[in-house]
Amino acid sequence: MTKKIITIGLVLLYTIGLYSQVNTSNISFELRYPVPVGNNFINKAFFGDGYLGLMDLAIDYNVLKFNELALGITLNSSVLRASSVSDITLLILSPKIKFEYELNLNRVSLIPQIGFGYSNWRYYAILQYTNEIGEPAGTISDKSNSNGLTFQALTKLKINSGKSINWYFLITYEFTKLEKPEIEGADTKFNRNIHIVYPGIGLQWNFNNK
Repeated sequence: MTKKIITIGLVLLYTIGLYSQVNTSNISFELRYPVPVGNNFINKAFFGDGYLGLMDLAIDYNVLKFNELALGITLNSSVLRASSVSDITLLILSPKIKFEYELNLNRVSLIPQIGFGYSNWRYYAILQYTNEIGEPAGTISDKSNSNGLTFQALTKLKINSGKSINWYFLITYEFTKLEKPEIEGADTKFNRNIHIVYPGIGLQWNFNNK
């Protein structure tokens, strides 16, 4: 039910933007690096377990803007890999509704932002099996997934060039509350409360500027 509500909200927000007269006519693209933090199962990379971040790509679009306050949508996809077992990959896909405020400091802008949304976590594994005498006999692919609600807080430092493309630096914090697992005894904060920090860079394309 929660997934359906968030999906409907994102679709409605996008539809409003298509017909709105206050569309800001810009879109942002971001390249970020996922860093697991906190006491949870993906943040044990320094101890030989957990997951190592590989890459995150994000799209950020302001649907409505009222002076310095903007309402929009974001979509990001993260890729992480188990540090102790190299054939397990985690893919995270997370759409969100976001609110931001742009504080213009002349040559630069400081843009705090918060977002709320949904995350889908997909695990892809390649498992190796052996024959009767223990020798490698082949591999088999396996995958599983889980879902959760996500809160995002970030800050952008944008360089105001006055041109159609402006670059910015950002730092993002995301908290995801994963759904209750089916395995008895696995319903713990360690398995469900996930924290990830994303440092990165982005570009904002103002496609009405010449």
